[in-house]
Amino acid sequence: MNGPSVSDVLSAGIELRSADPPAGDVLLVNRATEPVRLFRPGNSWGDEALSFELTRGGTTARLVRRPQVYSRDVAAWVLVPPGGDQARPFDFGDGSWEVRDSDQLRGPGTSLVVVYAVRDSAEARANGVWTGHLRSAPVSLEAAR
Repeated sequence: MNGPSVSDVLSAGIELRSADPPAGDVLLVNRATEPVRLFRPGNSWGDEALSFELTRGGTTARLVRRPQVYSRDVAAWVLVPPGGDQARPFDFGDGSWEVRDSDQLRGPGTSLVVVYAVRDSAEARANGVWTGHLRSAPVSLEAAR
């Protein structure tokens, strides 16, 4: 597994509130000296940017949000000031994430990595949002119990 990645602009981290099922906040931190725009959750661009990698027993599974139906899918953004962060809550027990088997979220050596990836697109360019790919450091789910 690769180590955490940090851009000159953003870093990503996980703050767990619960490990069974995993729940907490993803923190996207603006490391730049200028404000940065990020796609806001609640639209396809913002929701699809966030995923997780769950590693257990040497096997890694990608966890993504279940497909959503948006009554109005608008590429909205939020401005994060220099040194500020944007918290994105998550809860793998709320039914909004594709989790094949809740047992995959448990067990010795289980860890979680957040991936925040925004592709270059017409919407990203039109809204001036950050584009790139980040991975957090792994967080042990055993230690959070």
